Amino acid sequence: MTVAIIWQHAIRAAAFIMVWALFGAPAGAAVPDTIQTQLQRGINLSFWFTYRGDPSIDPQRFRPDDADLRQLRAVGFRHARIAFDHAWLVDPVDARRVNPQKVDELGAALQKVASFGLLPVLTMNADNAFLQRLLTQPAVRDSTAAFWWSLSRALAARLPADKLVFEVLNEPATDDAAASLKVMQTLAGAVRDAAPRHTIVVAGHKYSSVDELVALVPFQDDNLVYTFHFYEPFNFTHQGATWGWPMWTRFHDFPYPSSPAAMAPLLPQLDEEARSHAAWYGQQAWNRDKLAAMLDRVAAWRDQHRVVVWCSEFGVLKTYAPPTSRQAWLRDTRELLDARQIGWAHFDFSQHMGLVDGVQGARQWDRGAVQALGLTAPR
Repeated sequence: MTVAIIWQHAIRAAAFIMVWALFGAPAGAAVPDTIQTQLQRGINLSFWFTYRGDPSIDPQRFRPDDADLRQLRAVGFRHARIAFDHAWLVDPVDARRVNPQKVDELGAALQKVASFGLLPVLTMNADNAFLQRLLTQPAVRDSTAAFWWSLSRALAARLPADKLVFEVLNEPATDDAAASLKVMQTLAGAVRDAAPRHTIVVAGHKYSSVDELVALVPFQDDNLVYTFHFYEPFNFTHQGATWGWPMWTRFHDFPYPSSPAAMAPLLPQLDEEARSHAAWYGQQAWNRDKLAAMLDRVAAWRDQHRVVVWCSEFGVLKTYAPPTSRQAWLRDTRELLDARQIGWAHFDFSQHMGLVDGVQGARQWDRGAVQALGLTAPR
């Protein structure tokens, strides 16, 4: 089906999309068992279709090749979450359309991932400026819905419902829960109309944490998965991060589990301001039980609403975290998710939180991290 024909269908579907956004979709088939099974263990493949054109992103380092995909399947992963930048894929002239050449490139990649036995989950990234317009300007919201309609229609023609899942937006990054909900409903409505049988993923506002998930009122569509991200405690998982809270750049070697005794040797190495935060991290006593209590809230919300939940991101920045602590946190989090029958996708394949270093053909796997995830570490 050509993009022009797809766009004609999108115009006719506009009224349906608006009704879905306001009142919810009719209840349909539940999330298929095959999808739920494949969502149990996955990996994020970031920087494949994001940051295109950024000279600091080496394709040989950050993008998977056939050997990588084959190895990911052999290790034990069953799905791959693949983000794309809206700005890269949208038609530069008409924001309601997709760029057909880039859709072809993306579609071919998704088909390749599926051919290696990995379920692709496609999610849209957007920069802060676009997110603000998307959340506050109805015209932008509607044009983005038309964009998603065209995209999902084109990709659904390539990959059937058991071979592709659509996640409409990664981390809305807003405190306005109502605005985020409106966007999620509108975009999901567009996808549902274009791809009636495909599973759709939605999330809460802000950065899709546990708090945002349990504040979400489920939609009237049974073939939806509700996702959340899990990085608690951030002062451990994001120590050394050069984004987000500036204080993180001054944290290093924080252990997990945390306690005043475990942090005591580290405190003299930190400046006064960082020292106070480090001492507090020790006093908080982060451990397996504390993580379990947070994930119990997710399981209770899921059971209350009888929906499917999925942790689409969790991981630890590896540059400054002690390797044994990183492995302990990954093991605890993964085992707690498994015990609650919550599927997960580790963040990430490569880069700061990745399981591999090196370039295509010369990957160096973090065996300890892979084993902490309950998977078979490659030789």
